Amino acid sequence: MPELPEVETVSKALNISITNYIIKKVEVFKPNLRVLVSKNINVISKDSTIFSVKRRAKYGKIYLDNEYVIVFHLGMSGRIIIDRPESYVRQKHDHIVFHLKSSKATKKDIRLIFNDPRRFGFLNVYKNNSPDFKNIFKELGPEPLTANFNKKALQNILFKRGASIKSVLLNQKLIAGLGNIYVCESLFASKISPYKKASDLTEKEIKTLLFKIKLVLKKAIRAGGSTIKDHKNINGEIGYFQNSFLVYDREGKICKNKFCNEKIKRIVQNGRSSFHCSNCQS
Repeated sequence: MPELPEVETVSKALNISITNYIIKKVEVFKPNLRVLVSKNINVISKDSTIFSVKRRAKYGKIYLDNEYVIVFHLGMSGRIIIDRPESYVRQKHDHIVFHLKSSKATKKDIRLIFNDPRRFGFLNVYKNNSPDFKNIFKELGPEPLTANFNKKALQNILFKRGASIKSVLLNQKLIAGLGNIYVCESLFASKISPYKKASDLTEKEIKTLLFKIKLVLKKAIRAGGSTIKDHKNINGEIGYFQNSFLVYDREGKICKNKFCNEKIKRIVQNGRSSFHCSNCQS
């Protein structure tokens, strides 16, 4: 499932590629995604101008000039694709197609396509600041890359929590956007076992974990995210952070830490795989 770095990569690329484009038409071929696509999406979006694209947690938000917002979530296998009208041939899993016209005569028309083979993602339109729009984000925790997500904030999150640090970090109500890949990598980089109770972390460990979470996420964003199965950016290019994995998906392979000959282990916590080195993480 695309996590914060993958959605950040897509959202930044869209902000550059489609800002100031006018939506001329929206075609919906499969409305029954994870959230049923509004029957009025074409009427609402038609002739509106896109003025920005932002990310919140694992969601992308396309802001229109008519006080509406198009929200998308890529689910397990969703993709946002940009294509030229003259070259576009609809593919089997292209569920929603936006026909975009540039506000500048020098730029060609393009199409924005929401493709999702498994249909666990969604894309829908909401009135900005409406209850339905706010409800999507109301229970999300703080963004881990913001200045407000500091040592004190992380201490408050972990304080008196008896669950494992792995499960706490994955809880979107506590911290938004972190997923299994980057939690595994951050814990390994911090030398903290995924088994460890969140409340048992020392002040030094919390400080290290905070630094490593931010560092791992920033490195992943620079690499365009991770491509395990499905993730590609809007131009169809894969991310490359998987080439830098130190622990994730490395079960049975020798730990990459110097002087450590332990093999990476995989355990299951709350239905999710945790990859760790029992020698380096305590």
